Amino acid sequence: EQQALRAMTNRQHLNLWLSTLSAMETESGKRPIVVIIGTFALGVDIIAAEENLQPLLELFKDSLDIRGRYYLDNSKPTSKEMFNFRNGFADLIQECVDNVSQETPLSFLKSEWAIQNCGLPPFLSVSEFSRLAEEVAEVQRPHVGSLLRYLHHNNVVRFFHGESSTPDSLVYLGLPWLLEKVCELLSCTLKRPPPDCPL
Repeated sequence: EQQALRAMTNRQHLNLWLSTLSAMETESGKRPIVVIIGTFALGVDIIAAEENLQPLLELFKDSLDIRGRYYLDNSKPTSKEMFNFRNGFADLIQECVDNVSQETPLSFLKSEWAIQNCGLPPFLSVSEFSRLAEEVAEVQRPHVGSLLRYLHHNNVVRFFHGESSTPDSLVYLGLPWLLEKVCELLSCTLKRPPPDCPL
């Protein structure tokens, strides 16, 4: 896997990260905020950079809130472009901090602690997870969706269904277990998968 990652182009890396971010949903249902920064050592060709980036911007325009694109020459730390980047990024960070107004409910923190410390199975259905959250942390059923989003965004669980979930949809609690199974699946050959391959 490491060799495959090293062989990826910069655009492929960016596509991977943007795809990951686009799968996330904020607590309020807003699109994740993204700032794209391109760094160059031998001068900046803004036209070429924009042409290379445009297909990705079009692909993710409905799932990400791309607030800015900066192309910076590392050899010119005092350039106008670097100054604009620093000011723009500082303003964006302040805006994000100002918008964080709600504290995390204690019941959510209890649920997070239970998942990390109570030796639970690697996955549960949504209905099983709901019962567990109610028993362990007194999370009421109407708040389970918000709890799942909170835990997903904090890398405690993986839950891919969002609003389309059903009581039988799966919540993955064991992230190392899930990663191991994904790696097993990717390593299976198409013609003759091994008997224990989870296809």
